[in-house]
Amino acid sequence: MKKPLRAIVVDDNLAMRMVLRDMLEGSGHQVVAEAENQDEALKAYAEHKPDLVTLDLSLAQGDGLSVLKALRQLDANARVIVISGNSQKKVVELVKAAGAADFLAKPFKIEELAAVVERAAGA
Repeated sequence: MKKPLRAIVVDDNLAMRMVLRDMLEGSGHQVVAEAENQDEALKAYAEHKPDLVTLDLSLAQGDGLSVLKALRQLDANARVIVISGNSQKKVVELVKAAGAADFLAKPFKIEELAAVVERAAGA
């Protein structure tokens, strides 16, 4: 693994945020913030300027695709891994076209998360 990454976890489900935090921190990375909606995600990104963002597509306020596009406007180099239960081919293509570094389908294993984080870190 390269140097530890500073990450923000964006998901409207507290349990999923906790799982992602545990998995990322267990892999040696640092979670610098969590967000449950679009406003919190954009504020946290501007404040912390992380190396990586994990982003759910379904949010209670706003949606992941809008967050992804806004993050890419804030920082063209933002590395965002979209994590969603909706893994239809057209959805994956849409998020990749919007600038996502990678896509991870829920449910996932820690090894799968580690692999997409490694790929994103090398991007």
